[in-house]
Amino acid sequence: MESLAKTQAMLVMLKHSCELLDRGEADFGQRALVKAFCSKEGREVVRNSREVLGGIGILSENRIMRMMCDMEVVHTGEGTYQVNTLVAGRDFIGLKAFK
Repeated sequence: MESLAKTQAMLVMLKHSCELLDRGEADFGQRALVKAFCSKEGREVVRNSREVLGGIGILSENRIMRMMCDMEVVHTGEGTYQVNTLVAGRDFIGLKAFK
């Protein structure tokens, strides 16, 4: 149930962010916040899915381990969670935590 709720929350955030981007209204901090949230929660959803399957969750025919690897690429490729939260925080509160 929790994974379904997180997945729906990610989809709503992404849809809203894409609509803002299409209208030219999405700022850098808002996009960083969505990337940070989705990469963090997406990793958690996949991790929980693997745990639900138990030992068979690591077998290649169940594809969960591949999804876990894919989420690691998303997490790293989109910038780490920490970097995206720093960028989002900078835009929302106006203080730089890095140069």
